[in-house]
Amino acid sequence: MRARTAVRRGGLLAVALTAAACIASNVVAPQQRLVVDDLAALEWAPAPELPLLGLYESVDIRGEAAATLRKVYYRFAADGTYTAAALTEVDGRCSFQTLDGTWRADVDGLSLDGAPPVPLERAPGHVRLRAPNGELVLAQRPGV
Repeated sequence: MRARTAVRRGGLLAVALTAAACIASNVVAPQQRLVVDDLAALEWAPAPELPLLGLYESVDIRGEAAATLRKVYYRFAADGTYTAAALTEVDGRCSFQTLDGTWRADVDGLSLDGAPPVPLERAPGHVRLRAPNGELVLAQRPGV
């Protein structure tokens, strides 16, 4: 229930970066992570005003958020709106959380629904969001 409350109040980014507050963080060995892309080979650069358009899928979730967050999808539109879905697991139960709202990328980073911005970085076909308690890497999925 805590994850649902977080989604309603602060958006999926908040869930992605803070949802693990109610569950102890665990460490997963790199070879056991479900990473689709070879992320170690990507060269990241700051992208504070990146125009996020289209569908993005999580390919790496680190930090406290990884304890409960299993997958995230965002679809960003040119009009400044987004829709998102997150698969969370709390106490062994999985559920999808969905949210629609507004987004903005400016010199300070990405902001969802007027929340304080988080730093935004890019690499070919990917974006990375970083916060003190977690990191979310999204791969752009063309054609949607």
